Amino acid sequence: MFRSILITVVAALALPAVGAQLNVSQSGTDLRVQFQGDANDDWRLQRSTDLTNWTTLTNFGLLLSGKATNAPWRSVGPLTDAHQFYRGLKTSGPFDPAVFHTISLTFTQANWQTLLANGRTTGLNVYCSLLTMDNGATNVGVGARYKGNTSYFGPGLKKSINLELDWTDPAAKLMGFTTINLNNAYGDETIMREPLYFTVMSKYTPCPKGAMARVHINGQLWGVYSLAQQENGQIISEWFPSNDGDRWRTPNPPMSGFNSALGYLNSTNISAYQSYYDLRTTNSPASNAWQRLVNAIVVLNLTPTNELRDKVESVLAVDDWLWFLAIENLFADDDSYWNKGADYSFYYAPESGRIHPLEHDGNEALSVTNDATLSPVQGATSSNRPLLYRLLPINELRQRYLAHLRTVLDEQFNPTMMTARIDRFYDLSIASIVADPNKGFTMVTYTNDLRVLKDFVTNRYNFLTNHAELRPRGPNIVEVFDPIRRPPPTEVPFITAHVMPDGTNGIDSVWLYYRDKNFGRFSVSQMFDDSAHGDGAAGDGIYGGATSNFPAGDKIHYYIEARSDNAARAASFHPPRAEQNTHAYLVTNIIATSTPVVINEVMASNTSALPDPQGEYDDWLELHNLTDQEVDLTGRHLSDEPNNPRKWQFPTGTTIPPNGYLIVWLDEDGMAPVGLHASFKLSASGETVYLADTDANLNAVLDSVTFGAQETDLSYGRTYADPNRFEIMQPTPGQPNN
Repeated sequence: MFRSILITVVAALALPAVGAQLNVSQSGTDLRVQFQGDANDDWRLQRSTDLTNWTTLTNFGLLLSGKATNAPWRSVGPLTDAHQFYRGLKTSGPFDPAVFHTISLTFTQANWQTLLANGRTTGLNVYCSLLTMDNGATNVGVGARYKGNTSYFGPGLKKSINLELDWTDPAAKLMGFTTINLNNAYGDETIMREPLYFTVMSKYTPCPKGAMARVHINGQLWGVYSLAQQENGQIISEWFPSNDGDRWRTPNPPMSGFNSALGYLNSTNISAYQSYYDLRTTNSPASNAWQRLVNAIVVLNLTPTNELRDKVESVLAVDDWLWFLAIENLFADDDSYWNKGADYSFYYAPESGRIHPLEHDGNEALSVTNDATLSPVQGATSSNRPLLYRLLPINELRQRYLAHLRTVLDEQFNPTMMTARIDRFYDLSIASIVADPNKGFTMVTYTNDLRVLKDFVTNRYNFLTNHAELRPRGPNIVEVFDPIRRPPPTEVPFITAHVMPDGTNGIDSVWLYYRDKNFGRFSVSQMFDDSAHGDGAAGDGIYGGATSNFPAGDKIHYYIEARSDNAARAASFHPPRAEQNTHAYLVTNIIATSTPVVINEVMASNTSALPDPQGEYDDWLELHNLTDQEVDLTGRHLSDEPNNPRKWQFPTGTTIPPNGYLIVWLDEDGMAPVGLHASFKLSASGETVYLADTDANLNAVLDSVTFGAQETDLSYGRTYADPNRFEIMQPTPGQPNN
């Protein structure tokens, strides 16, 4: 007889700890489960009898979570008389490289293949009546069309397919994604080169995610595909503060080469460039977007060499480009900047005013036609590739580029790591590849190509790790230390790092890079081991350097570079994945010694007590002027985050009359034409709200109120008898509290 079940749900190691509730039901002797949680997540199921040894139920597959009313149920099997413990492990989504999904498409049109082919030419979608996945996901009315160039004209029925999930329903998504690509991996019998490439590159620089999938069409196995994330606004939003910039593509031959490689075409007229770049967005006037691109090209190509290092950072995210170029080279990608000067993408980020690379096509990476002995600095002497030709001769940037290559070789592109990934893709897909009726190759060819792929990785790794450009190593950055305490806005803190020479080579210099946002260029200052820079004793291997003073609540991102005293001046970085990954510290708040204005009353659960000027019942707070003088609130701030006191700023000209009151609606309704509407809401379960001073006054906290769980339509305010004490009360907006 079944005795007990413990149900737990945990997030997979290194994934965000987003939970779900695992529901169970019993039908006779059958145990069924359902994951109740985010509809964009799917889960593996594991079972244990002792809470120590866990077994993944491979036959169970993956199951989508969702609401209790619509999430799918699935049978686990018959109940037993043993204690059974279950837990769920969340995948990283449809492009999880450890997952092999089955995607099923249904077309009702008899000539669906002809229609998809026409769609490739016209760009018009074909109605796919139903898409389902093996995890229970279902989409109705999907837009489909064939895609690709070389891959499309190859022999066979298996063509690459673009699927728009939101074609008939703008709100529709598949596990959070509006568009996915099923790529036929033409020329790659293993079908895993693109997923391998995307899986590694996406750890370091903007790049689609990739996996493998089995595809059925109209009930029949159609083949194994490379499943790739669409290059669209969603991927931009994953990597950048917004999707409000300009996204570009460069075309394949005959329009590629120097002309599409950010080459200067002897003109600043945008018409000279319009045949060689494809603007994919309409976020800003096209003339503005083109002018920004031409300006970046001019700076890259025409700036004097001795000024280029500084000026190019204002238009190009140089470190991002170096990661991108290094990984394209490492994987010997044929569809690359170094080879074609084309078939890549880039994005202008308006927040920083700089252009970033964006990987586009990965099906020709790790190609057997490419030489494993490709120079790691291929293109550095070719004026037809301006990024490589102009940036890599600057030794600081060359050593940064080579350091990035070493990092990827150490972390990802080595025979141990890559063989494990190849074997995992093999284990996931081999049975389906054997059964694939449209694969267009024999299994003997497949086996040979798999061996060639592994050999290429080994040969490329051995060649690069023994190459003269990569043999010199940077110093060993042993440990990095944040400021000894969270600095206030008035303080310029020191960062310290323990740096040791690499072998017999000394240390040339150590550098500190920092910025107060998660985007944009870094400021830089040198670090010293001289006892004068917060570094302790001179000559002890501890280097110190100062950042700057920043406003309260700012998160300061920083990283360290150490340069060796060898002939190359080889560099190392900490963290090794800088600038994508950084260290960080927070600037603490300071408390004002006095304030003319206080938070007098708060309502965090307003259903019928007080409407705003738009007739909506939203959260609000009341400020009270304690003085007999008008108080100007211009530049002061409200916030509900202790580490972000500048969350919402009062508009210019906002005042409170002498001894008066002011209502601010906390409703995220900043576009409302009447009333003051802050950019956050309150939690009825309790939190803290802050009133902070101007930037000039270092955003000192003028007042704060912490409240617990609130009662509906009652406020939390200062008592009349003792203004220092708060209690739940009947709301009195604009008046003294009762």
